Amino acid sequence: MPMITPDHLHALLASTDRGAALVLLAGRPAVVPSATAADAGADDVLVITTRDAVIAELDTGANDEQLERLAQRLDVALDSLDILGG
Repeated sequence: MPMITPDHLHALLASTDRGAALVLLAGRPAVVPSATAADAGADDVLVITTRDAVIAELDTGANDEQLERLAQRLDVALDSLDILGG
């Protein structure tokens, strides 16, 4: 079962906070405001991607297929870090 889904990316893109980020927070993906993302030095926070990075990669007219592919790539990258003991 994937950890990062297109729903996470939809939530990230829907954020009104330009600095919002998709993070791994205490082992779970979450969309957080820029203030929380800036605190990524904390042991339980890992920034996966930012709203601006997703917009830059997919453009604002991203469709569901593009979001699905990006979610899969992010999920594979996260899995390759082996931080969850997987």
